[in-house]
Amino acid sequence: MNLEKYVQKLYGSVVASPCPFTKEEIAELEKTNELLIYLPAALSMQELAERFGIKTNVDFDNEQMIRNVMVSEDQWFVTSASKTPELLYTSGQNALRIYENEGLKGMDFRRYLAFAATFKEKFGNFPDDTYWTFLLSGSYDRSGVSVVGFDRHRVLSHHGWMKDFKAKFAGSRYVVLAPRIEITSETQKLKRAYRGSNEVSGRGAATD
Repeated sequence: MNLEKYVQKLYGSVVASPCPFTKEEIAELEKTNELLIYLPAALSMQELAERFGIKTNVDFDNEQMIRNVMVSEDQWFVTSASKTPELLYTSGQNALRIYENEGLKGMDFRRYLAFAATFKEKFGNFPDDTYWTFLLSGSYDRSGVSVVGFDRHRVLSHHGWMKDFKAKFAGSRYVVLAPRIEITSETQKLKRAYRGSNEVSGRGAATD
């Protein structure tokens, strides 16, 4: 994967921060059916949507309820390349518990936009057609959670739901953050988290 070319296609002249995933971790993404995503800190939800040509029902000029994480730092993350979300008919709170036990994170609105654009760049269309995806690392208002999905008009629709809600058309997407800030001879030995794996070595912290 040519990371420089990928970043240029999505973000133009943006200079990407160094990727903290190792060459070995990047090389195995095809086998694990995953995508590597880059998300610059400088771009807002509205700027990302406009850059990617994603139509949405969100009134960005007045939106104050959607909360995102890690907004002040560049992000490289890995997520599933599946065209539909997983854990269908599983509530957001249960999905988050599953992910946290495996050392994984969830999406937020900015991460989802970058993921959708990367997915379309590789496969030619947007993911989650007529499905809803919980954005489990973000939040909506005080105790709610955002859900998003592309409707039949190819518009990214957003709604605020309760975390204990579940439906057969609603699922979740995980996010893998690198187990290191930078690649050194010591940090490259650290293992990343994997979906479906309960290995302690994939978690950010543990006890002996």
